Amino acid sequence: MAREPQFVGEYAAEMNTIGSIAFQVKYRGFVLVGVGLVANVSDRPLSWKRRTLGAVGVDEPIASESIRERVWRVRKGEGAQRGAAVMVGQSSDNDIILPEYTVSTQHASFSFDAAGMSITDLGSLNGTKVDGVLIEPLAAIRIKDNQQLIVGRICFNFLSGDSFSALARSRSTVP
Repeated sequence: MAREPQFVGEYAAEMNTIGSIAFQVKYRGFVLVGVGLVANVSDRPLSWKRRTLGAVGVDEPIASESIRERVWRVRKGEGAQRGAAVMVGQSSDNDIILPEYTVSTQHASFSFDAAGMSITDLGSLNGTKVDGVLIEPLAAIRIKDNQQLIVGRICFNFLSGDSFSALARSRSTVP
């Protein structure tokens, strides 16, 4: 079994292979596409006992090869805990694993209902932002296609399946 693509360019190559219609069917769900880092890690005081480190904001996203154009599908992970929410965090028992010092063990969750997708910050140390606005912990916030999300210090574009297909098509040779 072939591994799933990880970066936009790899998804574009798959679109070249299977065609745009098959691609849209296969990848119809929501995705997060990495933009970069929007903070630096703050110094850890000697008395610091937490696993998660604080973050200090920067003016422009910092390009990071491991994050820029990396794709995370918003879906339950294989072997992940059962439940309706898609969990995001540093721990390996999350559906979307972000092994990053400024992301809490269980940082945020996505939930889907008939009205669309919501994100909830789970009381994380560095918070979660939607379009630059820090969301209140434990409050579900409705999110829409093409909004920017920041989890810890990682900046993402939140895309629907249609927008993701359009992005892959813009990088592929498929007309």
